[in-house]
Amino acid sequence: MATEWVLLLLLAGCTAIVLRRAFVAAQRELTGFETETTLVSVDGAKSYPTREYVSELQGLAGRPDAIIVENGFFIPVERKPLAKKLRDRYVAQLLVYMRLIEEFEGKKPPYGYVILGSKARKLRIENSTERQEWLSEILKNMNESIRTGTATPDPQTDKCKKCDVNQSCNAFQQQIQ
Repeated sequence: MATEWVLLLLLAGCTAIVLRRAFVAAQRELTGFETETTLVSVDGAKSYPTREYVSELQGLAGRPDAIIVENGFFIPVERKPLAKKLRDRYVAQLLVYMRLIEEFEGKKPPYGYVILGSKARKLRIENSTERQEWLSEILKNMNESIRTGTATPDPQTDKCKKCDVNQSCNAFQQQIQ
């Protein structure tokens, strides 16, 4: 009888190990990350600390959805679960995270990841000089708009109709007249 219990416990333990490995493999397949990837930070997770970067020097702040370590580099990961395609604003957001990581972690990330949609399509975004110059131009224009108060809204009828503040928005009011 004792032998049967030992065998049963051994079988249960082996089954648990196999199921755990299958679960981990399924999670890695879903996210697209290899087993060599080390997780450093996940926004909203209790078991990993969230890393929030605030740079007085650059006038930037951000909190990536996750940070992983690949090949000795801190790599930002941004998840867009409802997105169907890559947008410039996602790339700009990731490039800001790369600037912040370089400042605070001391090493420039060579790339970052944007994960799109329900199927978690992983896109690698290179941290090139050209992309950083593009981001610098965007930031320069944003800061100029803030300084001069000359930001020009670009109302989109479908989105504006659903907005909570459209009644006090001059751009929307002009659009519907």
